[in-house]
Amino acid sequence: MLTSKQADAADEVASAPQLVAVLDMGASAIRLAIAELTGGRRPRMIEELSRAVLLGRDTFSGGRIRAQTVDTVLSALDGFRKSMDGYGVTHVRAAATSAVREARNGDIFLDRIQRRTGIVFDVINEAEECRLLYLAVRDVLGAHAALHSARCLIAEVGGGSTSLTLLRRGEPSQSGVYALGAIRVRQQLELQRHTHDVQMALLRRYIANIIEEIRVELPLTRITRFVAVGGDIRFAASQIDSDTEPAVREIPRDRFVSFCEEIARLDEDALIDRFQLPPAGAETFAASLVVYRTLLSETAAREILVCDTSMRAGMLLDLADAGGRTNAADFERQVLASAESLGQRYRLDRDHGRHVAMLAVSLFDLLQDEHGLRPRHRLLLQVAALLHDVGIYVSLRAHHKHSQYLLSASQIFGLSNDETAMVSNIARYHRRAVPQETHLPYVALDREDRLHVDKLAAILRIANALDAEHQQKVRGVRLSRRDRTWLLELDGTGDLTMERLAATARADLFAATFGRELVITGALT
Repeated sequence: MLTSKQADAADEVASAPQLVAVLDMGASAIRLAIAELTGGRRPRMIEELSRAVLLGRDTFSGGRIRAQTVDTVLSALDGFRKSMDGYGVTHVRAAATSAVREARNGDIFLDRIQRRTGIVFDVINEAEECRLLYLAVRDVLGAHAALHSARCLIAEVGGGSTSLTLLRRGEPSQSGVYALGAIRVRQQLELQRHTHDVQMALLRRYIANIIEEIRVELPLTRITRFVAVGGDIRFAASQIDSDTEPAVREIPRDRFVSFCEEIARLDEDALIDRFQLPPAGAETFAASLVVYRTLLSETAAREILVCDTSMRAGMLLDLADAGGRTNAADFERQVLASAESLGQRYRLDRDHGRHVAMLAVSLFDLLQDEHGLRPRHRLLLQVAALLHDVGIYVSLRAHHKHSQYLLSASQIFGLSNDETAMVSNIARYHRRAVPQETHLPYVALDREDRLHVDKLAAILRIANALDAEHQQKVRGVRLSRRDRTWLLELDGTGDLTMERLAATARADLFAATFGRELVITGALT
């Protein structure tokens, strides 16, 4: 989901035909796509450019991007800047992933880029990577049966990481980005020091260990359809099936496995000679295929569907959709499904979480004129309500604090780092102390986001208290102004005394934020 500023820029894009550009800075290359967007229609691609720069080689071996590599990046971006200016590009969205995200000098690196080229890169988190890739795959596959099967896995093996998104009947339910990139693996294992046979043995063992960890989070054996994205897999598919150039190639499992075995026998020089690959491509090709093959072998899929798309296509679709408003309901379902999946991992009381979310949203809507927040904040409140008790997994004592740090370290499909930080803080204040300047995660937010957290946490505190006994007795609420107070009337079943008392005790932040005392009434029925 785009941030408020990105959404405003997307509104400008959607109003008239414009040329836009998206940049993707990954572990092995920087890629540019220039497209024409018109009134929310599908992007019309104008030109795509790529420059191989092995940022990951620096980050994954030494933890920093070297000065020589910085110069190479700046030179590449200077060229891209000229291309964009030549076309008359009016809007640029640029994203950096794991190689920059993990570099100790990543902030300084991006500052130099901005000062030199004027291009501002956002360092996106793993959940945003998965979302953008999902948008791109969905656009290509459309109504394809694989996308809407009981369990479909979307996989992209990059230079720094492997992105996995599990779909259930077409809806993302779980996603994750794992430290299993072709460049990362080569650097960490120092494969260049070994013979080719030893390299392949080390690769297989290392990849198998990581996938054993993935198996704990994702039900790999129950997956029936496998969708693959990425430059290496597209090239492999073109060699296996060279007759056509479709957007989606369906490669039988046995043919793909046979090709992978053949590639595994070739060293880098042999790959360069046979396929005319550049040295950088030959370096990652075999490692990528081992990851794809190992993942595929864990599933029940009978073929591998290779999509000719990328994260850049997802970025363009985001811009074309004017901030995601056209498919807002679709997007909300995906975010909430991811939140519920995270809740299951921490064994939450799902009925309580859903009920608190329902009450919180009702209060949000009733207070719309008072708080003036956007639909995006309504969604963040729902997520925080669903997950406010995750800290109980660690300890019942002070579980609100445990909820904050667990959520701050989690990845929720479709939420940015800033949004995840807001959700973790909203959940933190569902009980006990109100936000204070001594609370470092709260103070780390910018001023506007702290204000949003105050408003949303005030609502969540009341909603959570209204289900104090986890029995879902309060079925609805009505809110009205009475002189200098707010009057909250409860509709429900049974004795609501506990709920009224709990909500009254938790009304401190509500009164401080919205400027009126809260009086709660509800009849015994």
